[in-house]
Amino acid sequence: MKIQITQKPFHVSANARVVYRIIQLLLILHFSRGKSAFLSKIHLLIWVLEKKERIDLLLRSKELDYNKSIGLWSISDYTNQALLYMYEDGFCKISVKTYSLTDKGKEFIKKVIDDKEVFLDEKAFFKQLGSIREKDIEKLEKLWIH
Repeated sequence: MKIQITQKPFHVSANARVVYRIIQLLLILHFSRGKSAFLSKIHLLIWVLEKKERIDLLLRSKELDYNKSIGLWSISDYTNQALLYMYEDGFCKISVKTYSLTDKGKEFIKKVIDDKEVFLDEKAFFKQLGSIREKDIEKLEKLWIH
């Protein structure tokens, strides 16, 4: 599979493009337990993926059982919009508080996973991170006020 992001006449950061963000979101769901994730987890991981320093902070916090603050992360309207596109295109479903991959989403992201040339940093990060549970995210959120 070949994914190509073309040059535009004005600068748009790659991570601000809808397709790029959708693939990041599909990777988050793919590497999550049950191929599903809470919205808080999705926003945290999208925020982390924006900078290498944040990736390092989260991995360091994981080593300390999520007792080291990574700072206050943001909630992105752009991420919410991309999630809506994913839902409308049948890549994910929404139930109660979670987003889950559909069969269509699993088929698409498998092509990205199998491709040895795209999203290498993101795939390596998720493999290194492993599972991050809701209670781990809650621990990080409690560190905001300390």
